[in-house]
Amino acid sequence: MLRLRTAPLAAITVLTATLALTACGGGAGKVATSDTPSSTGSGSTATASSAPGADGGRSMAPSGGSIGGGTNAGTDVGAGGSGHCLTSQLAFAVSPGSGAQSAGSQGVVTVTLTNKDTKPCVMKGYPGVDLVGATTKWSLTRGTAETPSTVTVRPNATTTFNIFYLPFTKGSGQEFMPKTIVVTPPGETHSHTLPWTFSSILLQDGATHPGTYISPVGSK
Repeated sequence: MLRLRTAPLAAITVLTATLALTACGGGAGKVATSDTPSSTGSGSTATASSAPGADGGRSMAPSGGSIGGGTNAGTDVGAGGSGHCLTSQLAFAVSPGSGAQSAGSQGVVTVTLTNKDTKPCVMKGYPGVDLVGATTKWSLTRGTAETPSTVTVRPNATTTFNIFYLPFTKGSGQEFMPKTIVVTPPGETHSHTLPWTFSSILLQDGATHPGTYISPVGSK
């Protein structure tokens, strides 16, 4: 009878130990799963790559294209990265054949601006033009309906603008005989002087719509 009681007690003891071991193994598996999810692995990798010592922080920076575009936008003025044309890099001349006019009609003086630099440059708008005589300086107005456009002047290339002038005729008003044309390119403060070798003009420096005026750079 004692042996029959001992055998079931041993079996119960073994069974209890087995259940305890099984419970411990299952708990360890759940902890491992909760400590190593795929999202946690990705997070730790991203933290390492964005650390300053990993690759200088570049892996987490915005794309180079957007950064480069911002830099270029701040330094480039015109097409192809061209800056505006400086007076010092331009050659000035009066185009051959300028000044011709019929009696009582306007004459036209075409001024050429040539880029003598090794890089292209950009101009837009009207130049400043003063006609200077012995005692009079007349700053000409913008008198055409043209809309100024951006003009890129490549090395050794030329652009132009026009001076339209109303010749003086006897009895028409006050005569003005300019000696020089003082030209200041758009956006510049330095000027260049050319000779005026044409007829005298009707002085209308106080008129609202004078017959002598200029066109924007880039006009033909």
